[in-house]
Amino acid sequence: MPRKNLLVVAAWLVLSVACGGGEDPVPSTAPSDTSTQVSGDAGTTTSDPGSGSEPAGEAGTGTEAGTAATTTEADGQDAGTTTGATTGSTTGGAGEPDGTGATTSTGAPEPTDTPGTEDTSPSTTVYSGPVSPVSGLPVASSSLVDRKLIAVKVDNHWNSRPQSGLEHADAVFELVVEAGITRFIALFHHSDSPWVGPVRSLRPTDWTLVKPLNGALTISGGQPWIVDGALSNSVPLIGDMGPPLTARWRDRSAPHNLYANTAEARRIAEDRGLSQSPPPTLFDRGPSTASPMDVATYIFLDWTDTTDVVWHWDGSQYLRSVEGVSHQWIAQDGTTGQIAADVLVVLMAERYTACPSGDGSCVPAWHTTGENRAIVFAEGLAQEGRWSRAGVGDWFTLTGPQGEAMTMPAGRTWIMIYPETAELVW
Repeated sequence: MPRKNLLVVAAWLVLSVACGGGEDPVPSTAPSDTSTQVSGDAGTTTSDPGSGSEPAGEAGTGTEAGTAATTTEADGQDAGTTTGATTGSTTGGAGEPDGTGATTSTGAPEPTDTPGTEDTSPSTTVYSGPVSPVSGLPVASSSLVDRKLIAVKVDNHWNSRPQSGLEHADAVFELVVEAGITRFIALFHHSDSPWVGPVRSLRPTDWTLVKPLNGALTISGGQPWIVDGALSNSVPLIGDMGPPLTARWRDRSAPHNLYANTAEARRIAEDRGLSQSPPPTLFDRGPSTASPMDVATYIFLDWTDTTDVVWHWDGSQYLRSVEGVSHQWIAQDGTTGQIAADVLVVLMAERYTACPSGDGSCVPAWHTTGENRAIVFAEGLAQEGRWSRAGVGDWFTLTGPQGEAMTMPAGRTWIMIYPETAELVW
């Protein structure tokens, strides 16, 4: 366990108390899924916070099967090539991710009958029936397991908060982009959401994370050289195609107002004839190998100079705060709640700058092959180890100090590609 930085944690606690555990402002008007797509809202230019700004002029040129139509975000950066959409709908409100009756808890899963013992070590839930390879949680039907994963790139600029759909995702990636902010890739396998966003543009590391999951990645657009990199590596992209796949929330300003329907993205993937192979099992689910002494109830992640995050273990799940304020989600009907996860997986990585060989802008990227440090937080405990990965077509392997497989409980999992030079305190 690293040296505890009590001053940092104490400072966060003081700030949290001073802010009164406040929430990000919630719009008074709920978003409408009948809003009209806007292509290039006139007179709007938005850049991300910090010393840098988003690259401009990312006109996407990559194409998928079908008739292409290019759309450009209002800030001139998120343009991409998309194909015709199909019709369809989905259900599922807050706390009901797949709308099918499957139980997906944001807290610790309820165990089945277990022989009575006095063992105080973390227990393992044993499920009968189909289990999600992404979260390890039970699902209502095997048809929800034997299908393609849909990934959605989600904004994390402060004007994008509270976000929508993260509360329905089976797992979420988080990684740094320009100007010191992070963005998310929400993974939907057995679950779906009719309203996920704000959706943002592709970055070079994104497709390398989605490729081994056999997923299709939903984006707002991307620089042509980044789009070409994904398509040439057989990572399908689904862009801003308008209703019923995507819609603009009129109560927010571009580029933080594009939302996607994952069931529609799934239909488009089927219509294109894409492989419907499910993702592999992401992690070994089982009793945590963490020592009872490795307590981790407050986890401080100093992502960048502009982004500090704390995850607080409340006894059943980890609750997320940003800059000392509760990080909220908002459903399409206006319902709100705090972003939570059952398991946190931190994968340390080395940053580099990715640049095109021709036209385009350089952007931050992350080395996610080779090996580096890994930390898993579950049930209020921490376990340290290593991750390894031979190539971008492979998934991460986690091992403990003696080379043993690292296991973790089933649950909604937040996976962080975290700067190896950044501070991590618990």
